[in-house]
Amino acid sequence: MWAAGIGRSIRLAHRREYSHSHGSWTSMCVGRLPIVLCLLGFLGCSQATTPHVYLPDQYAAGGTSVETILAAHPLPPGQNISALPLGRTESCSYHLIQIRDREQPHVHTVHDLAVTVLQGTGRLYIRGQPREMRSGDVAVVPHATPHYFVNTGAEPAVAFVVFAPPYDGKDQVPTE
Repeated sequence: MWAAGIGRSIRLAHRREYSHSHGSWTSMCVGRLPIVLCLLGFLGCSQATTPHVYLPDQYAAGGTSVETILAAHPLPPGQNISALPLGRTESCSYHLIQIRDREQPHVHTVHDLAVTVLQGTGRLYIRGQPREMRSGDVAVVPHATPHYFVNTGAEPAVAFVVFAPPYDGKDQVPTE
């Protein structure tokens, strides 16, 4: 109790001392408010750099931008889905998936997957429940879980997907 009173006295004394030498606390806060708002506005409006993919053989090189990968492997006109294998380890494989419209509902009987949306927006249905997804969102889908993605944007949605164990291209069973 005594210590709390001393702490309050010190804060009040500091506040009085500051107000005598610099003006009131209110004027200090109001005076700095435009600067703070400008900084927040700048940070909120600034464009983030394009995501990069760092693969085991590229750690020292600084990775590869998603834009560079997409420029080298564009989703062909009229094609709905593209699954580009990027690499694999003993325990998982990783892919860049582009979806123009939607996937068909399906399960992977053996593979768990983690999906990170890199570009675009969409709705990921997991066990029939929609999950709104946008750039930066991550979803984990355990094996044998019905799921599918519907693109809700004007451009193809792009995701980095990790399968464990490594995906063999055969473990996709339609559910409808």
